[in-house]
Amino acid sequence: MKITSFIFIILFITSSAHADELIEHKALNGKVSLDIPASFTPMPRHLLELKYPSSKRPTEVLSDETGGVSIAFNHTLVKMSSAQVKEAHAAMSKMFHNMYPSAKWIRDETKNIKGRPFMVFELVTPAMDTKIHNIMYGTPVDNRFLLVSFNTTVEQATQWLPIGKRMMDSISIK
Repeated sequence: MKITSFIFIILFITSSAHADELIEHKALNGKVSLDIPASFTPMPRHLLELKYPSSKRPTEVLSDETGGVSIAFNHTLVKMSSAQVKEAHAAMSKMFHNMYPSAKWIRDETKNIKGRPFMVFELVTPAMDTKIHNIMYGTPVDNRFLLVSFNTTVEQATQWLPIGKRMMDSISIK
């Protein structure tokens, strides 16, 4: 019995330590960089299709092995300049509030990060069998709208939310 408990504790400590190890990741051909957990890999196709069932999937999605924690990059075709971030934020805010009337809102703002304007949304939304804590940052890259989204299930939020915030705060646009 004691050996089983000891093995469980060791596995928990090593998995938690590994999740905290962040490495630089470059997305969109090096135009975006941020720190991500070393254990994150491209989300497997079957999980990608389950999590993003529509044909408008993000450009790139990285996740833990379960797919319950992920970061997605969606470099859209929507034209946007830095001067349009506040206006776009207002429109997206209205859309998100209408789409998720039962969401718990934490942040809904614009702010400068490393000298660039970003729209920031943080909210908890209902999903099929759980709730999802979302942190989304949007800004123009190459005059097109980029949305970077960190997601974790609320069950995993205690472990992953601090890491997700560090990841999002590390975003750098070249």
